[in-house]
Amino acid sequence: MKLMHTFAALALSAALSLTLLAGCGSASSAPSSTAAASSSTVAASSEAAESAASTEEEKIKAVFTVNYEDGTSENVDLEVADGTLLSDALRDAGVISAEEAEAGFVTVVNGVTADWDADGAWWCLTDAEGEMTSVGVGEIALHDGDSYAFTYTVG
Repeated sequence: MKLMHTFAALALSAALSLTLLAGCGSASSAPSSTAAASSSTVAASSEAAESAASTEEEKIKAVFTVNYEDGTSENVDLEVADGTLLSDALRDAGVISAEEAEAGFVTVVNGVTADWDADGAWWCLTDAEGEMTSVGVGEIALHDGDSYAFTYTVG
């Protein structure tokens, strides 16, 4: 029985010692981990700033097509900074008004009004594959080679 108590005491003291050492080890490594994390954050922030600066300087090219009710179409070449919102690019190109660019809901494209109340007409925004987008012009960030279109649609 005395042997069992001795063994239990030894096991308990070993467990406490390991817990204490583990706790001290974590505390002593925390500052170095924090310092490493801080230097990583600074490096990442610097890289992000450099990347943002170069992105602002670089222009990308995208194409926007307007498909009119009469079947004619017109291409508008957009040259903007990478990540520019489609609404802003179209506003700057004079395709849509500043008010509609801000609202993200477009009823007038190149001076042509699609009036839902009059005849169920609307401007359908599509991607390069001709699929209707799931978001509006105010939520699409442009990247090099992108292609979008507004198609006058009735019904």
